Amino acid sequence: MMKPCWCFTLGLGIALTVSACGGSGGSDNNATGSNGQLDKQAKLTFVNTARDQVDAFVKNGADATSEDLFTQTHLKAGPVSHESHREYTHRWGGSSALDISIGIWDSKYQLEEEPAQTNTQLNSGENWWVIAWLNGETTNSFQVTSLRRSHNEVPSDQYQFRVFSNTDIRIDYESATASGATNVSAGKVSSPILMAGCNDQFEVSATKGEAGTGLVPQQLNLCGIPDLQPGDAYLLITSDDEILYAVQE
Repeated sequence: MMKPCWCFTLGLGIALTVSACGGSGGSDNNATGSNGQLDKQAKLTFVNTARDQVDAFVKNGADATSEDLFTQTHLKAGPVSHESHREYTHRWGGSSALDISIGIWDSKYQLEEEPAQTNTQLNSGENWWVIAWLNGETTNSFQVTSLRRSHNEVPSDQYQFRVFSNTDIRIDYESATASGATNVSAGKVSSPILMAGCNDQFEVSATKGEAGTGLVPQQLNLCGIPDLQPGDAYLLITSDDEILYAVQE
């Protein structure tokens, strides 16, 4: 049984809003299997950190054209509100691996603004994050990134964090069990970071502008995560030095 997960926003003042996992509703639509028997499946969790509501589309096969992908037939979740997530189970038949095209568009403006699209290869039984985000501060610059959810075993007395960023950042961390620094490029996710406690040092600094001006590192309050439990893993989605969204892996 999957453990509960939480979603929230954390500004630098650590203002907190909590909602139950899947609070925006769920979708469990089927894909067409090649042999008519839909005996393979993978879970996609769409996370929206863009400012506006988005719709999510999934079509079997890589590199689908916009005309083929963005149709009512392939609409799998939407509208997904800002700072929320929606789960969807994709089913298919035949081979255990399946290439898919994933698309995101603004629920209001749709194809009037440039939609985002990516390809992903699913394997039966996998769980994936599909993150809709904005490239910098540009309102209509939608991006979409898919990444497999972490299933690492976490020591029972530690916490695991991965950080996804919509801008280039540097993470500095120090705890009783680990210390180091890592750079994370926009649209990428960091390697797992183990921390001994939520009060340990976990600082994020971003770079802005053409000259890559560094911002002053900001301490993130990991203790603000609701019901933070040792032995669990969490995905933090950030913009500059602010947590936009956090959810248990």
